[in-house]
Amino acid sequence: MEEGAKRVLILCVDLDDDIGRKTGLETPIIGRENVLKAAEKLALSDPEEADLNAMFASVRLAEDFSRPGYLTEVCVVSGLKDGGLEASRKAIGEIMNIAKSFPPSEVYVVTDGFGEEDIEPVLKARLPLAGVRRVIVKQSRAIEESYIVFGRYLKMLFTDPRFKKWVLGLGGLLITLLTILSYFRPYQEVNTVFWSIVGIAILMKGLDLDKWISSALKQIYGENLPPMMLVFKTLFLFTGIALILFTISIGYYMEKNEAFMILLGRFIAQVVDIFLLGVALILISGSLKYPLKIPSIRASLSILVNLMSLVPLIKTLGIAASAPSFDLSILLYVSVLTLVLMYSVNILVFLITRFLLFVSKTFKITMMEE
Repeated sequence: MEEGAKRVLILCVDLDDDIGRKTGLETPIIGRENVLKAAEKLALSDPEEADLNAMFASVRLAEDFSRPGYLTEVCVVSGLKDGGLEASRKAIGEIMNIAKSFPPSEVYVVTDGFGEEDIEPVLKARLPLAGVRRVIVKQSRAIEESYIVFGRYLKMLFTDPRFKKWVLGLGGLLITLLTILSYFRPYQEVNTVFWSIVGIAILMKGLDLDKWISSALKQIYGENLPPMMLVFKTLFLFTGIALILFTISIGYYMEKNEAFMILLGRFIAQVVDIFLLGVALILISGSLKYPLKIPSIRASLSILVNLMSLVPLIKTLGIAASAPSFDLSILLYVSVLTLVLMYSVNILVFLITRFLLFVSKTFKITMMEE
């Protein structure tokens, strides 16, 4: 081969890292033989994977350029399973490292048909990008077989982690809310709530607000928090905020044709349990610590039971304010019962935490008291 032969770099780009996740191989994968071995391993792992065809197409393209005497190199690079900017940054970093060891005269990108558009402008600016080939798998023309292809993509919506949290998670939330709201509200209000949630979900996904919120929560709660703990703390936080906003909305829509104290008493009697539950959930979201320890559990349970123990007393105060003829001796009885209730539930919390500590020591669970 001549010294000055044209150097052609063939890049098979897999931004969602299907190759790495399904084969366990690390990228970049460099060289014809290594790419073929990786393709064989991917075929055994998932014969229906679209990136498999892109890998074989990359090898075929490299062979086509080798025939005229060009010096070719074929490589596979990948991003991250969640995609996004970090995946593009990782793939571009791998490509630039390959280009340092094999400075190309021309670069050709081979993809499985979608998702790699974000890196093309960056490659054009840094390397002599000569072409992009998108490998689309040919399907049978028979109409009766088309449902197979549709079924495969439909299955992705329910099994792929990137899609199922929106299809199943958001879908389940909408169905639950529609069921609850349709019982209490007219159709028009339910329809408004439904499309509002759909619009918010589309807006969040379109502007990557979900990633921004996740990043903000990690800054609040800490970077080392496991995803499941982050989900629970976030769920408690936003549920608590939602309950408090719900109580405010009840007060806003109350009839205001009575004296202020009567209105205030009715409002307190109606919403105090929901309001205190919302406050408790917000406080619990901050009190839960990782790793999960007995003191953290005790603090969270204490917040919940103590605040909810105040409900009968505060509700009675609301009733007393809204009814001028209210017998104040009832308030005295409720106050005493509230003290007894608070004392009892705190003893119950102590017993529960001692039992959890006993279980953790018996079964050697890492839930030891600090």
